[in-house]
Amino acid sequence: MTKPFPTRLRLTNRAIDEISALPPGKRARRYWDTVVPAMLVQFSATGTPSFVLRYTKLDGTDGDFSIGPVSRVALDSARAVAKAALNDLEAHGIDPVEARRQARAEARTPKLTTFADLAEAFIESRAALRPGNAQLDEVFFLRRYVLPEIGSRKFDKITVQCVMDLVTAIKTEVGERKRRKGADGKCTSNACHRAIKRVYKWACNKELATRNPGDFKCMFPIKRAKRRGRLDAHRFNLFWTATTKRFDYIGRSKAGALAILLYMTTLQRPIDVARAKREHIDLDKRMWVVPEDYTKTGYTYYIPLSEPVARLFRIAMRISDGEFLFPSNRKNGPHLDEHALTAGWIGARDRLLKSGALDDEDVELYDARRFGRTQIRKKLGFSNEVAEAVINHVGDQNSMSLLYDVDELLPEMIAAHDKWCVEIDAMTNGGLSSVLDFLEDGVG
Repeated sequence: MTKPFPTRLRLTNRAIDEISALPPGKRARRYWDTVVPAMLVQFSATGTPSFVLRYTKLDGTDGDFSIGPVSRVALDSARAVAKAALNDLEAHGIDPVEARRQARAEARTPKLTTFADLAEAFIESRAALRPGNAQLDEVFFLRRYVLPEIGSRKFDKITVQCVMDLVTAIKTEVGERKRRKGADGKCTSNACHRAIKRVYKWACNKELATRNPGDFKCMFPIKRAKRRGRLDAHRFNLFWTATTKRFDYIGRSKAGALAILLYMTTLQRPIDVARAKREHIDLDKRMWVVPEDYTKTGYTYYIPLSEPVARLFRIAMRISDGEFLFPSNRKNGPHLDEHALTAGWIGARDRLLKSGALDDEDVELYDARRFGRTQIRKKLGFSNEVAEAVINHVGDQNSMSLLYDVDELLPEMIAAHDKWCVEIDAMTNGGLSSVLDFLEDGVG
């Protein structure tokens, strides 16, 4: 009678062959190696032997790490793999199963080597955040000017000087074409610089890159004539009244008009109002937080909500039951296009001009944001720093720590937002309070 094999023995190729030849009824499922005691040969239900490492996980439970079938992995190699896995676990706390899972995930992930790879991954990530939205300006500038020049270069080899040279070349190229009057290439080159900078900023946040070669000051600052006095309290009241009148005969749930009111009361960028998401607004904490991946500037915005603004948001949330507070009624995206606010403003301006109430057609949508900031600083008495934080204006990069230290500025920001809505109610002769009552009565 053949002596049965012990379940713990010095595994050899011959021993494994002999064990494999045993009938299933006389064969144990596991045979442990005495050379590497944590390694064993395990037989499947069909009788196929494989090398396995039994180890203790970091949480104290047992785990099995499959080294591979005996038919494909040599015994010495299996022992070497088992020893290396145990060493990594003991010395570095690396779970072999988790390490293999991560390696497989990384293998399935496309390798990003060139700047074009990086830029397209950035574009794809932004598209996922803004589905259906007209593609970002960055997409045009990257694909039209940047990728043809540096797209094939390895992104980790691109230097600050390389980006500076490219930005300068783009300015020269566009300036020489002079396809429109006064075109000097500054706007285009600055836009390309911003696009490169944002790609690398995203890549650094994702730990795909370790540095940002576009992180330097604007090379070609543009000094535009300041628009002073385009909007005052009287004109603000005219536009407020013209906007709120739209609810009388278009419908109380008209998204564009409600979005304009939120723009005038919060002083945020029209694009941020147009694509406001329910999940970004906490009415209990009275705070609207726009994540950095969702903003024009790449910085998180913190907007305290005054009571009137919170009421406007509640109205918007009752009207829309989707993720966006202002859903689009067209096929160009899931939310209202920012240009709808501009169109609404122009419509109000045309009606005011036609009626003779307004004597100047050069009043833009953005003048409301400029006017609000000026009033917060000059009339309501807040510092320039608070006024800039209220409108989430990104100026000098070096001042960001000051402008966006929310813990320090938040109390004054809350007070500024509250007083701005009080000022609106005064400028509009109670128009803010009355439109809130009207809309709340209409939506129930």
